[in-house]
Amino acid sequence: MPGFHRIILPFALSLVAGTCHAQGVITYHIDPRPADKTYHVHMDVPHVHELTVRLQMPVWMPGAYFVGNFATTVADVHAVTAGAADKALRVFHPDANTWEVAANGATAIKVDYTVKNADIELEGGVARRAHISGPRTYMYVVGRKVEPAELSITAPAGIKDWHTITSLDPVGSKPNEYHAPTYDVLADAPVEMGDFLDETFEAGGKPHHVVVYGDYKTTDRVKLADFCKRIATTEIAFFGEAPFARYIFQFRTTSAGPGGAGGLEHLGSTEIGTVGNVDDRVRSVIAHEYFHLWNVKRIRPFVLGPFNYVDPPHTANLWWSEGVTSYYGDLLSLRGGLIEREAYLKHVSDTIAQEQNNGARLKVSADEASLRVWEANNSVGYGGMSYYTKGELIGLCLDLKIRNVTAGRASLDDVMRALWAQVNHGNGPGFGEDDIMKTVNRITGKNLSDFYDSLARSTDELPFEECLGYAGLTLKRVEPARQVGESGLRTQFERSSGQITVTEVTTGGAAESAGIAVGDHITAVNGVSEGRRFVGALMTAKPGEKVNVTLQRAGAHVDAVLTMGSRSVYSYSITPSESATASQSALRDHWLTGH
Repeated sequence: MPGFHRIILPFALSLVAGTCHAQGVITYHIDPRPADKTYHVHMDVPHVHELTVRLQMPVWMPGAYFVGNFATTVADVHAVTAGAADKALRVFHPDANTWEVAANGATAIKVDYTVKNADIELEGGVARRAHISGPRTYMYVVGRKVEPAELSITAPAGIKDWHTITSLDPVGSKPNEYHAPTYDVLADAPVEMGDFLDETFEAGGKPHHVVVYGDYKTTDRVKLADFCKRIATTEIAFFGEAPFARYIFQFRTTSAGPGGAGGLEHLGSTEIGTVGNVDDRVRSVIAHEYFHLWNVKRIRPFVLGPFNYVDPPHTANLWWSEGVTSYYGDLLSLRGGLIEREAYLKHVSDTIAQEQNNGARLKVSADEASLRVWEANNSVGYGGMSYYTKGELIGLCLDLKIRNVTAGRASLDDVMRALWAQVNHGNGPGFGEDDIMKTVNRITGKNLSDFYDSLARSTDELPFEECLGYAGLTLKRVEPARQVGESGLRTQFERSSGQITVTEVTTGGAAESAGIAVGDHITAVNGVSEGRRFVGALMTAKPGEKVNVTLQRAGAHVDAVLTMGSRSVYSYSITPSESATASQSALRDHWLTGH
């Protein structure tokens, strides 16, 4: 495998706002300002026919199902006519996300604004790197998101060596200029700039870039690139094609920490943050995010594109988009030889344990967790039910059920590929809310509607023993249970205010006994006021441990001492059954190997 090389391209960038572009193209010029960590954005809007041009910033971003209200970082919006003599135009701000420009008969306008809190990293007072997230940066012209757009980026002042990388198509040979067929494509293509490493490989006949920035000197880049290449090769083979011109893995690496990773998918790229070593968790996240190229970015619920960036979309099928993506990420890693069979079955048993130790499974269905995620505003699921976890296990049960009722003739693989064909390989509209169930019934030739409804639309216990039994596997709950601390409360992070709010208090539980109430804002735990750390302190406190909780209630300061309760947590194991039949063993092998 070729070694990583550091990309520092020796060219000076000197773009000006008046650069000529093809008619009908809305252009964006980004000027990073490292000193105050802002982006200055200049827009050229041609072919204005209205008296008023309406501009908006997105409220949310695709793939992250929470309200971000990105307009809060926008400042200094002003506009002028386009032409030999710029004439100032009045700009109104009728609501939090909208600006209106009084065009006064102008046929083209220029708009300038500043984006605060830009992702710019300094080193010795000089910009080292920067990152553009589309929905956080680009306004769009209301009613004109389907028109083509072009993006150009200047080097920060005083820097000669600066480079950019994104999944967008370059404009000719200019490495700092890019073209997008629509605003949706522009906004869904993050840009990394400055100092990063770039490793390239080919899979499915398409170029892939493994871009690493941050603490890249301490990152095992060879292992990271190997994960990416093997996952890309395996998942492209699953669908039979790579539906993109190029793909960019963007890794923000941090060396310090306990380990882990998380990501956000895009149309031709992904952003993944890693903490600590390049381990199996990182492998799993890569596999999940890459599978999103098909499932959710193209095999998508109808409401997930083209996007309404102001009114968040509602679908009951996020468990399929996210959870079944998790199912295939790890299953295809097994089939591709990235993990062993024993490790995969342990992962399945651990995921079952996560579900079975969560009392929300008896209160919230996968459909409801998906549909009401905006109420939770957490991008994970409503009511304490993760559509990632339950969706993955629904995928497991559906797959094994389909294989059993068809005597191995069909599987969930066929359902996924049928949906891929239904959406015309990403070139057609998304699928309807009932189309997954309809496709399962069509592929199997059976009416599995009741089974499907029980899995996805009810709070029935998932039939793990039955479905694993089809593959000659036995699920056992490991006794005795571990006793862990129980706070008796549920919280929610309010992104608009940055507050941690108590949303649920268990009757008779530890929080109620401590006098904590729904609506209280937690400001510190054991004197720690940083949100993630103090939520972690509550999660790791042991039974009987006293925890000092600082609250804000109706503007008043409240101190509470919470004595942690106790709850039982069980582990599970999956082992081959000694009485498995030949057909069950064959089903297991076909499931795990894919052939």
